Amino acid sequence: MADIVIRDLRYAYPPLTPAGDPIQVLRGVNLEVEKGTFIAIMGPTGAGKTTLCMALNGLIPHSVGGIFEGEVMVCGMNTREHPVPRLASRVGVVFQDADSQFFNTTVEDEVAFGPETLGLPPAEIEARITWALDVVGMSGLRTRSPFQLSGGQKQRVAIAAILAMRPDILVLDEPTSGLDPIGKQEVFRAIESLRQREHITIVLVEQEAEQIARFADQVAVLYEGRIVLTDVPEKVFAQVELMHELGVSVPQVAELAVRLNARHNTRSVFVRLEDAWRALSQLVPRQTCTPVCPLSRRPVGTSRPGKREAIIQVRDLWYHYTPEITALQGITLDIEEGDFVAIIGQNGSGKTTLAKHFNGLLKPSAGRVLVEGRDTRGLQVRELARSVGYVFQNPDHQIFCATTWEEVAFGPRNLGLEGRELEERVEEALVRFGLLDYASVPPAILGFGLRRKIGVASIYAMRPRIVVLDEPTAGLDRRSVLELMGTIQELNRAGHTIILITHDMRLVCEFARRTILLSEGRVLAYDETRAVFRDLEMLRAACIEPPQITQLAIKMAHPAIPPDVLTVDEFCHSIRQWTIGR
Repeated sequence: MADIVIRDLRYAYPPLTPAGDPIQVLRGVNLEVEKGTFIAIMGPTGAGKTTLCMALNGLIPHSVGGIFEGEVMVCGMNTREHPVPRLASRVGVVFQDADSQFFNTTVEDEVAFGPETLGLPPAEIEARITWALDVVGMSGLRTRSPFQLSGGQKQRVAIAAILAMRPDILVLDEPTSGLDPIGKQEVFRAIESLRQREHITIVLVEQEAEQIARFADQVAVLYEGRIVLTDVPEKVFAQVELMHELGVSVPQVAELAVRLNARHNTRSVFVRLEDAWRALSQLVPRQTCTPVCPLSRRPVGTSRPGKREAIIQVRDLWYHYTPEITALQGITLDIEEGDFVAIIGQNGSGKTTLAKHFNGLLKPSAGRVLVEGRDTRGLQVRELARSVGYVFQNPDHQIFCATTWEEVAFGPRNLGLEGRELEERVEEALVRFGLLDYASVPPAILGFGLRRKIGVASIYAMRPRIVVLDEPTAGLDRRSVLELMGTIQELNRAGHTIILITHDMRLVCEFARRTILLSEGRVLAYDETRAVFRDLEMLRAACIEPPQITQLAIKMAHPAIPPDVLTVDEFCHSIRQWTIGR
């Protein structure tokens, strides 16, 4: 029996102005999801994924309006014929922006709200709070305000709040985009456990191809408002070239299979780490390979000539949010001018707190931070804005203008640009980030991925010497990620210092020269990226996992494969002498 049946669903948002046209998003979606199925919805930014989620619990069309055609059936109910509160008891939705779902003063109150609205007895409500928080690993923060949590912690609480209602269908819109690698795994395992125990149907909108390949039963690719591909993960991710054309990521091992097939005229297909390990263990010769040394001394990213002056100096930095909550503990480090540095660590390790000291949003409780030799304790944020551009983790924390054009123009205008120079700067940023078609559109009504692009474009237009990006690629499709990182690399080559906060270890290994690893407010490591990822014991202690291709190299334990391979290119390069299948 199908829990979800969608037939020729077409939807257009209401026009932005009385004289405007409706904004067409869904253009004929057809999909059936059997009860107990775990289906992942993938697709490029702007494909209509969030709109489809809102159609499953009746927010579209009941709360949003617009033009709705076709039919959506959930648990046997036609969404057009039932109000949102009735549908919400059967379909739970966790949206991409956790902040938009919070309104209680503590985590446990937030999780209790749903069961309370169902009229459950206090003992049952307490049991559900305990169970849901345990599932997402947040049991120790029951009394904390959700607004004081890190971005990843907020997402876990949002998931717990929906789980506590025990819905028949759980819809999750990019729920792991702000989580560390171990946190992502925990959430995926929790979702899988929930499905197995409760036989719940899972609809997951996500870009995490490697986790999807591992856990999902089915993958549907949404492109320009239509489902263009749906099948089991093995068949979907094996179409690497097509997926890349659609702007959708695939597991690193799937890319590896395609590369090896092209080189050796083989027909290998693997989309999971275990499958790749088993296949390659049978295909490759061990005795004919010459042992190689680790790549530890080979730098990651663009080469950097010599040692440069420190553009940011941190000295014995401590920061307390409250007397009970210490976020940073005695951090000392230098970031050199023109470097490309990643800051990684578990959710709540202090990454964003540290970065906010670079532009003066936070002032040290003890110690000091110098930016271009100036002590931030005596400077205001606006004084540091010429030196440090900060792209926030949540784009809504920096977007407030009436149109996208005005949003991108706001920073340069405050720096004194005007007239033709301002227009050229804004237009160049809009074109570079694919936002020109949205120039006159209010950013607030655009999808999360597009709002994130606007946040990055608005900082890019200011051309600061230091650019801090806090999870800039979360929620973006593969094509957008590559375009963004290409732009960031260009800035770096032009001399700008880049500081990247991210949970995407593949991104770190492909772009960052040096990496800062934080744990519980302390620096565990600050070194060349490859050197940091060589220390597996330290990474595990910080709840960090290396990229999938690195995990494969380690698992292979092959004499020809360096254990510190960081990219698919490096893996292929290390086995170029193999004769597959000998």
